[in-house]
Amino acid sequence: MTDALPSPGKAEPRLPIEVCERVIEEVYDDYYSFVSTSLATLSNCALVCRAWRPRAQRILFEYVLLRDKDALNRFAQLLDASPELGTYVHTLELRGYLHVPYSPAVLFLTALRGKLTNLAEIYIYGFDDDEKAANPLPEGEKELPFLPIYQYFPSLLTSISHIRRLAFVDVRFPSFGDFARFLSMLPNLNTLWCGRVSWAVLGLEPVCMAKRSSHDSRKMFLPNLEVLVCYDMDEQGRQRLLSALGPSLRTLWTKFPNVPPAVRIEHYRLDVEQETPSLALNLRSFPCLDGLYCCFVPFTQRHDQTLESLRDTLISWMASSDDVVGDLSPTQRCLYLGPTNRRPFQREEFVALLRPIGPVVEAALCRKDTAEGDLQDQTSGDTNDRLEVDPCRAGLVVQDLGDRLEWVDWWRQAVAECFPTLLRWKRLYVYPTHAGE
Repeated sequence: MTDALPSPGKAEPRLPIEVCERVIEEVYDDYYSFVSTSLATLSNCALVCRAWRPRAQRILFEYVLLRDKDALNRFAQLLDASPELGTYVHTLELRGYLHVPYSPAVLFLTALRGKLTNLAEIYIYGFDDDEKAANPLPEGEKELPFLPIYQYFPSLLTSISHIRRLAFVDVRFPSFGDFARFLSMLPNLNTLWCGRVSWAVLGLEPVCMAKRSSHDSRKMFLPNLEVLVCYDMDEQGRQRLLSALGPSLRTLWTKFPNVPPAVRIEHYRLDVEQETPSLALNLRSFPCLDGLYCCFVPFTQRHDQTLESLRDTLISWMASSDDVVGDLSPTQRCLYLGPTNRRPFQREEFVALLRPIGPVVEAALCRKDTAEGDLQDQTSGDTNDRLEVDPCRAGLVVQDLGDRLEWVDWWRQAVAECFPTLLRWKRLYVYPTHAGE
């Protein structure tokens, strides 16, 4: 009987190591709510055995989350001891109190310089009010009014000039110029996310954002930017950012209404009367912009103003299609509508929001003369002498409704009533169960 039992020294693993590695890979989830748990689990995986360690460490260090200067210093010391770990880092997130003298958003460029050779993405997130309440500063310490950027800070950004994605959320710069100079040092950016970004001083438009007539892309501002997400930014700063971008932009996410942070912004010349900035975005200079995402929050208090800004934004977008350089076909352009957050809306409430939006969207996306001609032919009964022409210059997707499967038919019927022309020409698409992250 004992001879039939395997010897402890000859025991074979129950699963091939390749299977174990696939399981380890599935542990990680980059959604913020699950990052901490994922990293803790990967740390435990790295301690199981030598066979598990390489794959667990590679995934563990692919996404590094640093909350304060102490965590930053510990990570820098770890990379000094094990430099190969720095090559695993693909995404760096700095999340915490940023407007403090020892801000990790400023110190990381010095502490980690030259150590993250494969870094591709950086997320710089300030704590929101709930996170600040749950993680108060030590007694006696206070936040600064903005990021503690110093004179030579932009020169340090050359060490990360290769990154492709950058995100700012709840970040305040000393001036708009500091924000622009930060971006200008990252010419390889493909995606830029700006949420509730602000500055203490607007100032004059910085030289680095001036459009140049040269065809040398190295002299342009963010020459490779294809995706821009811009939520709740100061109106004048938002317009400046857009006006500095070139034709490379293909996707734009924006929010209606735009609600800038409630902070006082000083202007460079107080003796000159400041013009009220337009709430609409001017998209005429983006002939290759084929995806426009408009996310909504309840706007009962700014109803007319919000609809007007949406209308003017869409009109300028359609006008850009007349540019010979872009000349995107209607099948290539698509407008995406959805709630920024589904929770504030009941079903009927969001449909009630879409009803006044419908005529605005169709007036901008559909050629008026063609639509009227079709209508006249239908009413006169003379439809044989004239072929109907599709008036739609773009498609429309209503998404991020995040509802249950049994409500699919209800949503599609309710949304269809808001966009009858787009429905008729089969350019309306509704995704009731899809929920954006």
